[in-house]
Amino acid sequence: MMQVVAQVGQWLGLGGSIVANLFNPRLIVIGGYFASLAEWLLPHGQDQLQRLVVAAPAAQCRFVASTLGFGAASRGAASMVVNRIIDDPTTIMDSLPRPTAY
Repeated sequence: MMQVVAQVGQWLGLGGSIVANLFNPRLIVIGGYFASLAEWLLPHGQDQLQRLVVAAPAAQCRFVASTLGFGAASRGAASMVVNRIIDDPTTIMDSLPRPTAY
């Protein structure tokens, strides 16, 4: 089982190295089920990431596990909607159904 987790960590590192080489982030946050396995996944992912990055600044990138839980994405999406409505309350009127004449 640990060998499978190590292999998933290596694939995670490969994907992270592509992101690091393209965008040079300081952190790559791992969430969902990956975050709950971070203790076993991230060391393998970080090793692979360090091995595959090309530029020196990208080598500063590291994986971290999210502490926000499984609902983080839905809470973030909901906050975007709420912020849009707060910024311009008239935008909600565009999406409401219009009454039809009988």
